[in-house]
Amino acid sequence: MVGGGTAGAVLAARLSETPELFVTLLEAGPDHDAYDALVREPAQAPTLWQGGAQIAMTPMETEAGMIAMQQGRLLGGCSAMNGLATLRGQPADYDAWEAAGLEGWGWADVEGTFIAAETDFDFGPSAIHGSEGPLPVRRWRREELSQAHRAYYEGLLEVGEPHVADINDPSQLPGIGVFPVTIDENAKRVSTSLAYLTEKVRARDNLLVRTNAEVAGLVFDGDRVTGVSLASGEELEADEVVLAAGALFSPFLLLRSGIGPAAHLAEHGVTARVDLPVGSTMSDHLGPGIPYRHDGPRGGTAGPAQVVLVGASNGRDVDYHAFPIGPTPGDDEATVFMMAVFSMRSSGRGSVRLGDGFDAGPIVKAPPLPGDTPERLGHAFERIAAWERSAAARELGCEPVEPHDLRAPGAVARALERLTISYAHMVGTCPMGPVLDADCRVRGIHGLRVCDASVMPTIPAGNTYLGCVMVAERVAKKMQAEATAAGGGRQ
Repeated sequence: MVGGGTAGAVLAARLSETPELFVTLLEAGPDHDAYDALVREPAQAPTLWQGGAQIAMTPMETEAGMIAMQQGRLLGGCSAMNGLATLRGQPADYDAWEAAGLEGWGWADVEGTFIAAETDFDFGPSAIHGSEGPLPVRRWRREELSQAHRAYYEGLLEVGEPHVADINDPSQLPGIGVFPVTIDENAKRVSTSLAYLTEKVRARDNLLVRTNAEVAGLVFDGDRVTGVSLASGEELEADEVVLAAGALFSPFLLLRSGIGPAAHLAEHGVTARVDLPVGSTMSDHLGPGIPYRHDGPRGGTAGPAQVVLVGASNGRDVDYHAFPIGPTPGDDEATVFMMAVFSMRSSGRGSVRLGDGFDAGPIVKAPPLPGDTPERLGHAFERIAAWERSAAARELGCEPVEPHDLRAPGAVARALERLTISYAHMVGTCPMGPVLDADCRVRGIHGLRVCDASVMPTIPAGNTYLGCVMVAERVAKKMQAEATAAGGGRQ
């Protein structure tokens, strides 16, 4: 297995439950020694280690300019440095996957997987929540919220937004609620590595975890993948290889290995083994990040994502998230935070491409926003404008860093032009359907699968972290059944 991130840690733990399988997990970054210094700090600790060696910084071109995409390069991957938001998306998202011909990926199929993966300390066990899964889940408490988040939550209630007790319950949406997060009893981050690759799991005789082991490419025998080559020059054999290197680096490895659009590969001197639209259909959640400030310290101990308006511009179908990000720790005189307004819709026309030269990293272009984005986000801007005038916002002294009128004609378009940021929810670069079958096997190539955010054919209307866990859990079950029937093998 290539990649021990959000999905890879889950997949390795689950596959090694099957004695017939021998699993080698290869992670380019470090092991739990990095967790001890970084991840196990309080939940807001990621603000303290931006740009560290455990983060891969990949530039992404957007319509508003270049932005740096951060990806965790350590065991646990992005689950070790994300905003901790543990959302599932909407049932219609997964029903659309099934309607596109991907049997076994509809909401009726995946809901139970979400439930089984969690121990929800607020609502489980219940019809929609679990109490026996590896991931501990709870919502931030009021006393843990920053001052800006409390003002946002209370201000939106004041202007008429409905309270949502559980934003993973579709029947309660739209409205204002608190993010569920994967934290332990001390409010410290629990990555998928910590949750799934426990000491007991890592003691299994059929599981080998190798960190600081960067994979450079795939090894072939005709149209079959027989192993991988490491950056060190070492080659490892396998009966099956699974790429779980993330939505940017899984397609990048495929492209470097001759699996992708033939014309693009030819431009870089690579002969196509199979002509597939790898890296051609990236989705992401994008939108403006509008800076605000208030006097006084940040307050609270919660992570960067705390309360969120899960919005529906038509009153029923979730199509945006609006929430303060951070705020970053400030001094006693002022705190600056960002009001993010993300569209939950994506054109799916972003891309990951090869750069010039073998050592160059991927060239990433964000998907252009759908044409109706200004109309959809106009509803969010109106709600934020109403919040600005609420007693809660005014009492804290929240104000935009630059004066604006969010209700003015063209306000959304101007914000998108100047302030577009990414939710860091890149998906769909190796999608089931055109690139993979419904079991996540690469079409036209034997012995090769992909299992991470890149397999999602369209982007869910919610944070994608938990979706990666769900994908890994389901792919593991498929592979376990196959291995049992075939008598095992090396992964």
